[in-house]
Amino acid sequence: MRARITRLLGVTAAAAGACLVMTGTAAAVPAANGLAEVIPAAGSDTIFDVTGAIFANANTATWNSDPDNYVNIPPVLPASGSFTVPADPWSPGTTYNAGNPPPDGSSAGKAALNASAAAGDGKYEIARSSSGRGSNDPASFEYYGFGRDGVTWSSSATGSGAGLTLTLAQLRGIYDGSITNWNQVGGATADIKVYLPQPGSGTLSFFTTTVLGFDPTTKPVTVKRFQENDASSIAAGDRNNAIAPFSIAQWVAQGNGVTGDKRAGFTANGLTGAGSDGALVSGSAGSYQPAFADSFLGSRIVYYVLDTRTPRYGQAKRAVAFDAGDTAATASPLCGGKLAGIIKQYGFKTITGTGDLTCVKA
Repeated sequence: MRARITRLLGVTAAAAGACLVMTGTAAAVPAANGLAEVIPAAGSDTIFDVTGAIFANANTATWNSDPDNYVNIPPVLPASGSFTVPADPWSPGTTYNAGNPPPDGSSAGKAALNASAAAGDGKYEIARSSSGRGSNDPASFEYYGFGRDGVTWSSSATGSGAGLTLTLAQLRGIYDGSITNWNQVGGATADIKVYLPQPGSGTLSFFTTTVLGFDPTTKPVTVKRFQENDASSIAAGDRNNAIAPFSIAQWVAQGNGVTGDKRAGFTANGLTGAGSDGALVSGSAGSYQPAFADSFLGSRIVYYVLDTRTPRYGQAKRAVAFDAGDTAATASPLCGGKLAGIIKQYGFKTITGTGDLTCVKA
């Protein structure tokens, strides 16, 4: 029986699965080879949950013909938790625990994929990334964008910044240290506690590089860290007065109950002067959806990164990618548009790709 892989809560887990090409269609992406290969993915927290659903679909789909096992490695383990990636002919398998933590964030996932590909050890085949191609990426990296997310600022619904909409200039002022109290932007009188995601986070890189346009750690402001998209990891004593970036897709998915709710009462707040002045999220609990324009400064594409050097590159491509000249019928189901419902369920907007494909190769 093929098992689904979902967000890990302190259990050692792995999924059994198969390929992603429908029976009866031409396979422009690599064909099934009959081998039981393990295809591990690691990296971004932002797309961990949607990847779990995409892999679960692959691992239970009736059209699958290969005994491949798509494994979604969590970016963070719970206390005393572990996670095991099973062995296959290319890799002896790996157990992650407190002494051997998994890659946490887009940069860590891509670094792990690069090192694994260079070593040929088969430890990683796909990197989850919420940031695009970097200047130091190897030429062997391939980026396949499959959904659109937004990044905005968040604060406690009952705290000092509750109910506010910030201008882009105000947000930048908070993060450069020129605005230090919520009363300077229309909130209560309280010192602002400035938070950023953990180092290596794709959300951190995108927020500081694109939305802010600078690195707050180089400014006269005290920056604290939290696990991206997890407001419960913000110090309890700071939450009423904290500001933190948040993935809109993650906020929507958590609010709709398709994944664990770690918002801790934080809201996804409006940002004017950034290309989408209306509400960035619409609906109500259980039926939230992203409402930002594609032109929003905080809009970004999320990616799966492959490396042509890895031993199971072809089978990884069958799951999340496409070849030049592919159509919707011959690309992976993800890039052929067959999983659009899953993408939307997890709070992402679908994107227009190449021709009739729903992925873009960057």
